Amino acid sequence: MQLPTSEKQSQKDTSRIEAFSDGIFCVAITLLAIEIGVEAKSADTNQSLLNDLIQLWPKYLAYFISFVNVLLAWIGHHSIFKRILKTDNYVMLSNGLLLMLVALVPFPTKTLGLFLLTGAFKTAVVFYTGYFVLVSIAFRMLWHAASRKKEFLVHHVTTIEIKNITRNENIGLISNCLIMLVSFISPWVALALSFIMWVYWIAFV
Repeated sequence: MQLPTSEKQSQKDTSRIEAFSDGIFCVAITLLAIEIGVEAKSADTNQSLLNDLIQLWPKYLAYFISFVNVLLAWIGHHSIFKRILKTDNYVMLSNGLLLMLVALVPFPTKTLGLFLLTGAFKTAVVFYTGYFVLVSIAFRMLWHAASRKKEFLVHHVTTIEIKNITRNENIGLISNCLIMLVSFISPWVALALSFIMWVYWIAFV
C-alpha cells in the first residue's frame, strides 16, 4: 500500500531529524573518550606509565557514568522518535535543545573526573547531576511537543501508551531532581542512586 504524499514527506523529515540527532549523540560519546589520556614525559618508565594509567581512574569512572547516561538518552530519544510521524517547529526546537545539552555532556564529565578526589568533589557532583536534570527537562519538553497533537504520532500509538511514556518521562525528571538534592548531602550516594536508576531504566522501561 502506497503512503500518501504528505505522510511520505513527514517520514522523510523525521528520518533527517533522527539522522542528525544520531550524529550529535555519536559526537558526544567520541568527545567523552577524547578527554582521557596521559602525557608523555622524557623520564617515563614502565612503572611510571602504569602509575599514571592507574591514577586516571576518576576519569575512567566519569567516562563510564556519562557513557551510560548518553547511551540511555540515545535509547530514549530513539523510543520517542519511532512514535513520531510529523514534526513542527516546536518539536524541532525542543529536539535542538536536547541535542545542545547532549553535545555538552563532555564538559560536566570532565569536571567530575578532574575534581573527584579533591575538596571540590561535592560541587562537581552537584554540577554533574544538576546538568542531567536539564537533560531530563529537555526530554520532557520534546515528548510534550510531540504528543500534544495525536496527528503528530504514528497511527498505532494508543492513549495508554502516550500516558505511560509521559509517566516515565516524569519519573526520570523527578528521579534526577532527587539525585541532585541528595548530592548536596552525600555525593557518593548520589552517584550510587544514578546507578540504581540505570538498572531501573534498563530492566523495567
